[in-house]
Amino acid sequence: MKKFSSFVAFALLCTMFTACSNLKINRPAAEPSGTTADKPSGGEASGESGTKKSDGANIAALEEAMEIGKYNAYVQLNNYMTGRLDQALTRYVDKLGDGEQPIIEKHFSFTMLSISDNDKSNLNKQFGFAEKTPAFPAVDPAVVKLKPVMDDLIAVLSEAHDYYETKGYVDDNFAKCKELHPKIIKARDAYYAAADEFLKAMAGMGAERRQQSLKKFQDNDEQVQYSALKFLADAEALSVEMEEQGITAKNILDLDMGKFKAKYDVLVEDLKNLTQQSQDDARVQKERLRSDYLKSYVNEAKEVKAAASGIIERMNKKSKVDDFDLKNRFFLENRDGTPEKFNKKLQGAIGKYNDMK
Repeated sequence: MKKFSSFVAFALLCTMFTACSNLKINRPAAEPSGTTADKPSGGEASGESGTKKSDGANIAALEEAMEIGKYNAYVQLNNYMTGRLDQALTRYVDKLGDGEQPIIEKHFSFTMLSISDNDKSNLNKQFGFAEKTPAFPAVDPAVVKLKPVMDDLIAVLSEAHDYYETKGYVDDNFAKCKELHPKIIKARDAYYAAADEFLKAMAGMGAERRQQSLKKFQDNDEQVQYSALKFLADAEALSVEMEEQGITAKNILDLDMGKFKAKYDVLVEDLKNLTQQSQDDARVQKERLRSDYLKSYVNEAKEVKAAASGIIERMNKKSKVDDFDLKNRFFLENRDGTPEKFNKKLQGAIGKYNDMK
C-alpha cells in the first residue's frame, strides 16, 4: 500500500500562517485638499512621493496576500490528500485488498470513511487556484493534471461509501462490491501517479520556503521559533529517510542504521537546544509566544524523539513487529519502535507547533 508523507505540508502551512498574521494592507492615501498652486513645491514633492510609496506598499501587500492565499490552498489540498483521503484508501484496501477481486470475509462488516460534501466543495476551491495569479510554475501544471483523476477517485469512493453504509451487499450478495472494486483500484492507481507529481512539486517548494523561514528567525534573533521549526525539519528528515529506504513496520529490521542514526543524532541535539531555549522566559516573552502552547509543543517534541529512540531500541534487540499488529493500523501507530508510531507522533508535534502560531 502506497503511503504519502504529510509532514512537509503541515509544517509549511504554519510558517505561511505566520506571514498571514503579520500582513497589513495599507489603504490608499487620501488626496490632499487644494490645488497644486496652493501648495509649496516642497510639499507637493513630498505628497507625491508619499502617495507613490503608499501605492507601492499597497500593491506589494496585495501581491503577498494573493501568493499566501494560493500557497495555503495548495497546502490544504496536500493535507487532505495525505490525511483523510489517504486514510479512506488505506482502510478500504486493508479490508478488501487491492487485487483484481475484493477480499470478502465470511462474517463481513465494513465501515468506509466518507468524502463529505464540504470536503468536495473545499477541494473545488483549492483546485481553482491553479488558474489564479501569481503563477507557481512548478506546481500549477501538476494541480491541473491531478484534478480529473482525483475527481474520478472521489466519485467512485463516494458511490462505494453509500453502498457499504446502507449494507447493500446484504441485498445483492456482494454483486456491486465486485463491480466497484476494480474501478476503485484503477482510479486509485491513476490518482497515485498524478499525486506523486504534485506532492514532489510541493515538497520542493516547501523546502525552499522552510529555509527562508529559518533564516528569517535567525536574522530576527527569534531563537525559540528557530529551534522549534528546525526540530520539525530534522524530524522530517528521519521520516523521509525511512520512506526512501522503503521501511515500514513490516520490514523494520532492514533499516540502514548508519543513515538513520546520523539524522537521529541531529534530532537529539535539536531537542536539547529547543528545551533550553523554551526555558528562557525572557526570550519567550520577547518573541511573544504563549508559554503554555510552547510547553505543549516541547512535550510533543519529546514524544517524537522517544518514538525515534524506540526504533533504535527495536533494532538493537532485533525484534520484529508481531504479525497480529501488522494487520491493524491502530496497533502499528501505538507500538514502540515502528515508523508508523514515529510519523503519528510527528503529526502531533506539527499540530502543537501550529497552535503556537
